[in-house]
Amino acid sequence: MHKKTDRIEKQLRAILPGIIDAVWVNTTAGDEINKPTLEYYREMCKPASDLIRRGGKRWRPLLLVMIAEAVGGPDTADLAYSLAPVVEFPHTGSLIIDDIEDNSDWRRGGAAIHKKYGTDISINAGNLLYYLPTVCIETPLLSSELKLSVYRIYAKYLRRVHLGQGLDIVWHRKPDLFPSVQEYLQMCRFKTGCLAGLSAELGAAVAGGSEEQIITSGRIAEKIGVGFQIRDDVQNLSTGNPGKRRGDDIVEGKKSLPVILHVNMQPEDSKQIARLFSAARNAGADSADKEIREAIEMITDSGALDKAAAIGENMLKEAMAEVLEIYPACSARDEIIQLIQSFF
Repeated sequence: MHKKTDRIEKQLRAILPGIIDAVWVNTTAGDEINKPTLEYYREMCKPASDLIRRGGKRWRPLLLVMIAEAVGGPDTADLAYSLAPVVEFPHTGSLIIDDIEDNSDWRRGGAAIHKKYGTDISINAGNLLYYLPTVCIETPLLSSELKLSVYRIYAKYLRRVHLGQGLDIVWHRKPDLFPSVQEYLQMCRFKTGCLAGLSAELGAAVAGGSEEQIITSGRIAEKIGVGFQIRDDVQNLSTGNPGKRRGDDIVEGKKSLPVILHVNMQPEDSKQIARLFSAARNAGADSADKEIREAIEMITDSGALDKAAAIGENMLKEAMAEVLEIYPACSARDEIIQLIQSFF
């Protein structure tokens, strides 16, 4: 697994290098720049490069490579690795934009990018990471037919991730609005599941999989992504997520599954939960300890936190069973199972 992640990191740095030069500018622009003042380009890329280099789980590009190998064998790995930025960069870009929208303070163990560099250049950096991966698609390694397929898959999932983020924003703007469980699951499928689906469909496509294999791989991966998000929601309110503060979902007004389940189980608490969310948001992450603790205590005592954890675990188990069913026995399939198990 470490060899795979090392190779992924090298590919990410190849597309967004630590030092921006004239070759990178011309390649990215798709045309020769008459007078590239490199310092300008280096400054505009610094926020994106910073967050990429803080690391991350990188499980989405790992899934891309593993599924390519499971569908087409080890010989498909080179092509799969070349597309690693196509899934990791949009994810990182979405984190930058998400933190701006939520006014978050902290990300991947450091100050949120917009807090460190400013909002204007951070928005541009986040958007750059949505579009920069197309450089990977414009490569002689891909046939014209495969290139078209990759573009279609990429565009579909980028539309979905923005729909999912939009739903999340609509909900957290209204403290007293609590979506249904099914609405939450749909939002997660769009916002988090979609980039896992993107990874899986790209992996199956570059491996020469059939249309059915591509679609089925994407559907299973979306389930993995939703299960991952639920477990992430639970961890935020229990131990806290790595690189973030415990309970910052409350400060940001996130209507996560534990919150929704609690309100469903104890609807009389809805006004109090809404009040705590509003008070935490107004106080800010550094001053909302009291509101965060009270909200977490209510959600934990009702059993909603444990119930959400069980739902996430069941989704991941269902995904594992489907992986074992559709992919032939091989080391890549074993690695996919190990990856899913790491989310428990």
